Formats: sequence, structure tokens, C-alpha cells
Amino acid sequence: MEISKFIYTLTENEQARLLLAGLNDLAYIYDTEGNIVFVNKVFEKLTGHKAEEFFGKPFTSLFEEDDIKKALDTYTRTLQGESPHYEIYFRNTKVFCEYKNSLLTDERGNIIGVAGIARDITLRKEREEELKALNKSLEKRVVEHSTKLMKINEELTEEMNDHKRIEAEFKQDIEKLQRSLRIIIHILASAIESKDIFAVDHQKRVTRLARCIAEEMGLLKDRVDSICLAAALHDIGKVSVPAEILGKVEQLTESELNVLKAHSRVGYDIVREIEFPSPVAQIVLQHHERIDGSGYPMRLTSKDILLEAKILSVADVVEAISFPRPYRSTFGLDNALEEISRNKGILYDFNVVNACLTVFHEKGFTFEQELYSNVKLLDDVLLRR
Repeated sequence: MEISKFIYTLTENEQARLLLAGLNDLAYIYDTEGNIVFVNKVFEKLTGHKAEEFFGKPFTSLFEEDDIKKALDTYTRTLQGESPHYEIYFRNTKVFCEYKNSLLTDERGNIIGVAGIARDITLRKEREEELKALNKSLEKRVVEHSTKLMKINEELTEEMNDHKRIEAEFKQDIEKLQRSLRIIIHILASAIESKDIFAVDHQKRVTRLARCIAEEMGLLKDRVDSICLAAALHDIGKVSVPAEILGKVEQLTESELNVLKAHSRVGYDIVREIEFPSPVAQIVLQHHERIDGSGYPMRLTSKDILLEAKILSVADVVEAISFPRPYRSTFGLDNALEEISRNKGILYDFNVVNACLTVFHEKGFTFEQELYSNVKLLDDVLLRR
């Protein structure tokens, strides 16, 4: 994803716009050349300049000459994978800000820029300088200024409380940015469905079946939710697969098949950027593994495959066989259930297959039931965490 497309998504998506507008701090994005490509409305408040005056200019144009080296060093460290922070004045102002940089990558892991937040700490800095000056004076006149020493102790306590408050506010801003990333995941999930017509309902059906299997096996709610999230996103890596391969009617060549198989790892690289409290990215990575080691991308065997991935694997296979694909008509549900029964304990986990068969034969599960929107599922399960 190019930086311009990322900025367009960020500014045109209503939810992302509202989240950015609600930030009390300056949010900014630089491209890989160090040019300013995005700032939110807080920029004008802090600098007194219109954002348009700086778009396309080097970010170093924001700072005094003496501070440019520090800013460049921090930018370089960010591109090398670090998440540094630094404190600098804006040029021609008395506004002193604390900056926190993060690396910005596309769905393939390519670096497309640097994003970050700048917080106005001018008042805090003034207080710190005042305290330093007062402390220096007190060192010489401890006896005469004992009352002032008590006042400093009070101010230091207040400063510590302020620091905790600032830390809490900073955490809230990070959570808002995290939510923006989740919105982008929604958009990518929708992109899969627009690129591959056979994926429109595939992920929804797999999600419903995986949920029922997990519940039948008695998994705790958090693990069921993790499976649902992974199922809703398991084919997100197909954004990297050309449309002509996804829709090809003829048998795929070996090289085309390798491109298609890479979607598991691409999906993992995308999803792992979101800090889920559960191994959603690993489930996405492993959903084509088989317990005998014949799967991909890592040829794992049963002991190394997550139970959640084994559940998603069975749900994915049953749905895939039950519905048509560009290169074949449907084999039907009966053949799908026969496939997992025949390979129970060979390709597919014994207990997972039994739970799946119970869901169909005894619990009355059908794919014809109302399909659940993936976006609504992500909102209900992921955003409430």
C-alpha cells in the first residue's frame, strides 16, 4: 500500500477521521523521504501555521537549526525499527513538544513512512526549569529557606501525579490509534470480498461454523472470540494475490499455486501489527497446516499447531468443499463431511472433527442460516475488548 493510499484511507474513513479529530495531541505522518504528508488539526493550534504550508516539505523545517540533528537521528532510528521519543521546540515558537515515533508499513511489511504523536509539554518543561533553578538556590541557603524546601517537596509530589495523569492520557491516545488500525483491518477485509467474488460469503460461513465447533468443544469465551476473529480475517492475505489467479478457471501452475499459498504468511504479517490479547495472527498463519505435517506454510505437525488453528482448518475445509470455486462446481456438504471423517486423525484433529460432525448431525447446523456480517462480528468481538 502506497503512503498516499494510506493517507486517503485515513482521511476519507469517517470513523478514522473522528478518532483523529478527538486527539488532543498532534498526530503526524512522514513519508520515507522525511517529507510531511499528514498532520491533524492540532498542528495549527501549536504552530500558528496552516498544515498546507508544510505538506511535502521536510519535517526538519519544523525545528530550529540546533535541533535538526536530534530530529534526524530519531527519524533514522525509527526507520531501523526502533520506537524512540524526543523533546524539541517548534521553530520560531516557545512550544516545547514530546514526540513519539512509530514505523508505518503496508500489508506486505514494506516501510511506507513514519507516524507519531507530539504532546505539548511546555508548561511541564517550564515547571522543571523553575524547579532546577529553585533547587540550585536552596543548596546554598537550606537553613534560611526551609519553608521553600517544603514547598518544593509538595511541587515534586504534584509533578509525579501530573506525570501519571499524562501517562494515562498518552495510553488513551495510543488506544485511539489502535482503533484506527482496526478500522483499516475492516477495510482490508472488505477489499478481499471485492477482489474475490467467491470470498464474499466464504469468511462469514467459516466464522459461523468455527464458532459452533469451538462452543461444542467447550472452549472458554475468550478462545471462542479469538477463533471468530481469526476466521473473519483468515484470508486477508489474499490482498497480495493477483485477481487473475483468484478467479482463474483453469488449474493453477506451480508458480501461481505458490503465490496463492503465500497468503497465510501475508495475512499473518498484516494481523500481527494489531496487539490482540490472544494469538489471532498465529491462528491465521496456521489455518492451512495439517496434523501429519503435509500442510503449509511451515509443515507443522499436531503438537505444534494451535487448537484454534485446527478448528479453523476443519471449518475452512468443510465450507470450501460444500460451495463452488472458479475452477469447479460444488462437491456438496455430504462429500465435505466424508472428507473430514475419512481423514480424522490423519489430516484433521480427531476431537475437532467429532465436534464438527456433532454440530451438523445433532445440533442441526446449516450454512443456509442467516450470514453474520464480518464487520459487525469484528465490532462486537474485537472493539469491545
